[in-house]
This record gives sequence, structure tokens and C-alpha cells, in this order.
Amino acid sequence: MKKLLALILSGALVVSSLAGCSGGGSGTATPTPAPADTSAPADTSAPADAGEPVYGGELKVALNRTINAEALDPVLANSTTCDQVCLQYGDTLVQETADAVDYLPSLATDWTISEDGKVYTFTIREGVHFQKGKYQDGRELTPEDVAWSLNRAHEESWWGYLPFFDHAEVQDGKVVCYLENANATFLHELTSTSGIIVPKEEVEGWGEEFGSHPISTGPFIISEHVPDQYTKLVKNPDYWGVEPYLDAITYYIITDEAQAMNALTTGEVDIVLTVSGNYIQQVKDTAGLVLSQAPESRLSYLGFNLSDPVLSDKKVRDAISMAIDRKQIADGVYANGDGAASYLPVPITSWGYDASLESLVPAYDPEGAKALLEEAGYGSGLNLVLTVGTADAYVRAATIIQAMLSQIGINVEIQSLSSTEITDRYLNNTVQLFIGGQGGSADPGTFVGNFLSTAKLHTNFNAFCYSDPETDKIVNEAGAETDRAKRTELYHELIKEALDTNIGVFYATSYLSWGLNERVHGYVQENKAVMRVCGLEGTGINIWVTE
Repeated sequence: MKKLLALILSGALVVSSLAGCSGGGSGTATPTPAPADTSAPADTSAPADAGEPVYGGELKVALNRTINAEALDPVLANSTTCDQVCLQYGDTLVQETADAVDYLPSLATDWTISEDGKVYTFTIREGVHFQKGKYQDGRELTPEDVAWSLNRAHEESWWGYLPFFDHAEVQDGKVVCYLENANATFLHELTSTSGIIVPKEEVEGWGEEFGSHPISTGPFIISEHVPDQYTKLVKNPDYWGVEPYLDAITYYIITDEAQAMNALTTGEVDIVLTVSGNYIQQVKDTAGLVLSQAPESRLSYLGFNLSDPVLSDKKVRDAISMAIDRKQIADGVYANGDGAASYLPVPITSWGYDASLESLVPAYDPEGAKALLEEAGYGSGLNLVLTVGTADAYVRAATIIQAMLSQIGINVEIQSLSSTEITDRYLNNTVQLFIGGQGGSADPGTFVGNFLSTAKLHTNFNAFCYSDPETDKIVNEAGAETDRAKRTELYHELIKEALDTNIGVFYATSYLSWGLNERVHGYVQENKAVMRVCGLEGTGINIWVTE
């Protein structure tokens, strides 16, 4: 296999570039695969010998995507880059813990949930003031601000924020949120950029220009914003929470990774938040730099279209699964330690990941795979088409899979397409095999809950074309259940169903890789793309720098 992997990575295999569903099944008893590695490959916090924190200084961060003039309005933020800036000047009702398994009070000091899961009541923190702006002088936050902001976000967010939300209103000094349907992800959704609370008079006063003059209650204030170049924030002297150590943060837009790494090496920036490929080793080898890595809540997989005439045969799906060595894919795609093998239809960072369920995954067994193909009537060979995007990690995985399947007589044609073309194939149900990826949450509902949902058919969530009424009941029940233990049991049922049916090969969880100057301290790398600069009390997050 090492020889095969070397052949794959040398580019000897070819990728072509092109400008009614079913569910259910029974499993096959197989040996247990090697367990997923859930440990971080490198330090995820500042060095222990950093000394006592000091106040002052400026942190300079390189971001790899542009920010246009209006995108710092929370409801218009359209990238992780925007989120990175917005979540420093803005506050939400709650924040997630670093491991994303619980919630911390932020602008809400406590909350209750009705028995039917459709009404959330929040007590709003007193003594919190907005940053000063043109249309208000730093007045105190009120429950009315919270209700207004959430209603605005639901109605105006570009990406359809809180689709299950009805409205928020103020009752007896508290904010009451009414949901059309019970949804246990509500608190998680409140932690997103769209959930940032803003003052009505600033939004209405600036109109479409509010994104260039955003105001909230966070630890930093935007002082300069030059679209597509840089954004500077300064410490908020009236912040209600933990006082930031830093005086300022400047985010520089450097879209070319080579230029960003050069800026890090020369000290022009202190942090590069997206280090990939050989640059990871460069950070390791460069004196004065620190590499921090941690698994992110993201999952990559090879999907099967269950409605396809060939792939509807479970023996074929099982044969493909048995011919694929997940660790070899991870070693080939993430050769610099920026990913690890995974086995379940949830990422290893999810609270729904249970390593004991890995025993349900067919073990690597090429000879057994050949025998299954023979039983299915394809002993003389089989031709399949694999649809993949243009991202390097996905294309590399596709070529490795192509080589592995060739060893059992399956000829795979790889078609690398744009995201628009892939979406069209999903909508028209014209995919066969496909490489997919999902991320953004530790909640298993984002993954297996969507993969098995009839409501998500023919989308990037369920291009597997899985649909089963009984499973939909479990999906809906898990999505509405607010008790974490009960939800976990329900999602384990769904994981078992996904593996038993064999909807795909879930092969890897990627890692976040940060490159930092050794003068940076007080950071904690969470399993999300956004780096918090000054966290809530108890999080241990408050970045500081030495000269």
C-alpha cells in the first residue's frame, strides 16, 4: 500500500476536469478498524513558561479572505473572515465552551426552556453598555435591544438565520423567544455572528452603511476598516466582562498563503490562522514560531447515491468500503499532521462521537471486497464516476480512493467540478460516488441528522439519497430533544442506521493549524475556525503579547 500511495501522490493517476430514493439495509460482521485518533497533534495553548500576563500591545493577524464594506454587519457577514472580526466587537446572548459541549452566560445571565422546547426565556445582564456611536452615546443595553436584534437577524440575514424561529418579545423585563418548532440547536445558533446584539438607532441611522460603522457591546471597538485591506480594533474601556490585555488588534487581509507566511516569518504579523501543506513544517522548523493544531468540527467522506442502479446494491457499497483504508487516505491527504482518520458520520470533536461504534465499520479487506463484488455480479469489473470539488484535499482524497478501488477491479472516473456544478448534480440526482464535507458545529444533528433527513434530499447534506419515514421520526425527535443524554442516545441510533445501511465512507477529520509568533500568549485553540481574543470569565482566553 505504501508503494501505491507513493504512486498516487506522484500524480500518476488522472483526474478529469469538467467546466426516487431509498434507505435501510443490514450490516456485515467485520473486524474492528483502528480507532480514530482524537488527540491534538500539537500544543493548543500558549507555552507554560510565558510568565505573568501584561497589559498593552497590539496583535497583528493575517486573514485569508477579503471583507467588503458592508459585511461587518452581523446579518450580512458572509465568511469566517467576517466572523473573526465581528465576534471581537460583538456579543451574543450565550457563548459555547471551548469544547462546544455546553453554554456560558454572556449577555443573558440565565435562561429557561419550556417543556415543549418551543419557548426560551432569557434574563438579560444589567449594567452592559453599547460602544459609543453616531446615534447613541453608549447607552445601556435593554431587553428590547435583544428582541429587536434577534427579530432583525431572523428577517434580514443573508443565509436564512433561525428558520425554525417565530419571533422574540419582551415580557416582564425578560426576552421570550418563540420557536415555530422545537429545535435543540437554538442555543448553538445564538452563538453565531448573526446572533450579535446591536442598537436599533445605529442600524436605522446608518442604513446600508451600518456594516462600515458596526456597534455592539464586545471587548473591542472597530476604529478603522478599509475594505479588503485591514480592520483595526481597540480595547473597549467600558466593556462589562473580563478586561482585555491587548490595547489593539489589526486584521490584515493577505489572501496569498506564501505572502502571509513571509509576513509571519519577518514579524509583520503575529498569527496566520490558516496554515496548510508544507507551510506547517516551515512553522515547525522556524525559530521564534509556534505551531498550534487541534481537530475542528469538520468531516470528510465518500458518499454513495443509494438510488443509483449500481450503488443501490449493498454488496457493492460494502465492497467499496472494505477496499478503502481510511488511515492511508488521512496519511496521504494530511501528510503534515493537519488531519486524522475518522470512521463515523460525525466528526471526532462531536459530543455524539462514540468510538465503540467504530466496530460497525467494515474493516480494510481488499480480498473480501473482491468476493463481495463477485457475489453482486461484478466479478469482471465495474465502472463508476466520482464527483469532487476543486479543493486540493478533496482531489487528493479522490485520487487515493481511485487507486484503492482499482485494486478490486473498480475503474473510477474522477470529475472535478465547481461548487455550482456539483449543486446542480445533487439537485438533479445525477451523482454516483461523491466526495463531500460538512462542518461548523459539534452537534451531531449537523452531520448524521442531516445525512438521513428526507427534508435535506438532493442537497449537499443528503446527496446520499437516503429516505426512510421511520428514520425521519428519529431525526425530528433528536432535533427537538433538549436533554443532552436523550439526544445522544437518539443520535447513536442514527449513526448505527447510517453505518448499517452504509451510506458512505467517512474517512477523515481535518485539523486547524495556526502559525504564531512566540511572543503571543493566552490563546486557546478551540475546534472552530474563529479565534477568540478575549473570552468570558472561566474560559482562560485572553491573549497578550510580549515585546
